[in-house]
Amino acid sequence: MSIKLSGNGRWESSRMMLPQHKEVRNHRLNKIGLKRKPELHEDELQIVMENISVSYTRKVEICVTIFDEYANRDLVGVVVSINTYRQNFKIELDNGYEFVNFAEVIRAVL
Repeated sequence: MSIKLSGNGRWESSRMMLPQHKEVRNHRLNKIGLKRKPELHEDELQIVMENISVSYTRKVEICVTIFDEYANRDLVGVVVSINTYRQNFKIELDNGYEFVNFAEVIRAVL
């Protein structure tokens, strides 16, 4: 017997998702209260990046809002390093450090 037909192979080998499946999945996500990440406009994204850069160069405290599916998190601290290759930055908080991906940031205020 073929590997595709044994066990869960029938579903693993198929990467297609029907529109009905997507609709049911989205309905379930909305039912349990998960949020979708908001799309930032180019101008908003540029302001976020500039504020992160200013916090790094001038050692100014910044409030960064991180997207989470259930509730957004606010981090208040100073950006101590920016890694453009990994697309993240390191922020110094009161109780240590945390790495944040640029893609997770939805707001940054000085």
